[in-house]
Amino acid sequence: MTDVSDSSTRHGLRETATLVVILAFVMNLLSRGFGETFAVFLLPIESEMGWTRTTLAGIYAIYMGTHGLAAVVIGWFVDRVGPRIVYSVGLLIYGFAFLLAQFGVKAWHFYLTTGVMAGIAMTAIGMTTATVFITRWYQGPRASQLSPAIGIAYSGLGAGVILCVPITNQLIEILGWRETYRVLGLILCALAVIVFVLPWRKLQVQTPPQSEVGRFLGGRKDGHLRAALQTQTFWLLFMIMFITAAAMYLVGPQLVAYLVSVGFDSTVASLAFSINGFLTVFGIAGTGWLATHFGMKRVASVSYAMTITAFILLACLSVTPVMVLLVLAILPLGLSQGARGPIVSVLVSRAFSGHGLGAIYGAMTMGVGLGGMSGAWLSGVFYDKTGGYILSYSVSVVCALIGVGLFWMIRESSNE
Repeated sequence: MTDVSDSSTRHGLRETATLVVILAFVMNLLSRGFGETFAVFLLPIESEMGWTRTTLAGIYAIYMGTHGLAAVVIGWFVDRVGPRIVYSVGLLIYGFAFLLAQFGVKAWHFYLTTGVMAGIAMTAIGMTTATVFITRWYQGPRASQLSPAIGIAYSGLGAGVILCVPITNQLIEILGWRETYRVLGLILCALAVIVFVLPWRKLQVQTPPQSEVGRFLGGRKDGHLRAALQTQTFWLLFMIMFITAAAMYLVGPQLVAYLVSVGFDSTVASLAFSINGFLTVFGIAGTGWLATHFGMKRVASVSYAMTITAFILLACLSVTPVMVLLVLAILPLGLSQGARGPIVSVLVSRAFSGHGLGAIYGAMTMGVGLGGMSGAWLSGVFYDKTGGYILSYSVSVVCALIGVGLFWMIRESSNE
């Protein structure tokens, strides 16, 4: 009878662990999906307001910068109050950001709403919370499944682009950009209520394990981050996230505008952007499995090579804007975009798991935010200075090459 009861309990725990990954996937979908709608809001807002591209890119730069700066605070809150409150409040902030954005008439209105507020919200419902959430479940007997689990959850970021960007583009064409912001805001507020009433007693694990860093400090929650900041591993991973984000966001936020500028229809451009997101799902989800079997550094290096190839092909579109070249560029870009994320998340989870994981991952995520902010802002500056996008693509290639080098500086571990 006891064996049957134990078997039933283990089965129930496996089911709950799977549900945790699914929920993290959905929240990541919303986090990235709604944030990346900026790509299709950019041209309508530019047309109505007549602002420079630097001003518009500044909105996305502030969004990414806030994402990075808020991450350590969000991680601290996740460690203390758990995912339920952080997810629910994050969705509400996202909703209010979009509801307020519909009334924007000055640049600072957008800096505050779709910049600061959306950046905080994206962080709250994204991978900072998901990494803590999943890591607490995938320990002990399930530790070998941590990499695939994080990879699946991470792929929600790509799925969000597939779902949200084309829908938003169609809503803008039908309703206009202001009314679209209102509709999206109402949806996010409704989702906040749904997430809050989920069965969190079943979903949350109360006592996470500790890593060597946590045990070294006696498990004190306030010291875990300070110890991590003294390790080379932390700063290498931080720089990888920074330089990779800079490379990707020099290109991503203005990809639709770039494709339109070289002669593609806006529908084709937004479709290419969405297909890129669709491929990202498979690239990110497959990264966890590939890294487990072939090594994290090798898989990361291949992904960087694909990204560099995509940047070069996209740049060639300015000379030869043909569909075949666009397809050849989007394939490697989509399959490699975000592929480094799950690898970094697993490395962080293995090195720094414990009560302070949220704050540590949040601090490391500052690299993504600051890198993304720098890349997005520079893309606008480069466009206004040169009237084109080639300089952005050139700097992106250099950043990707640096990212490869940083990955190979990380010491191998027995877990890798």
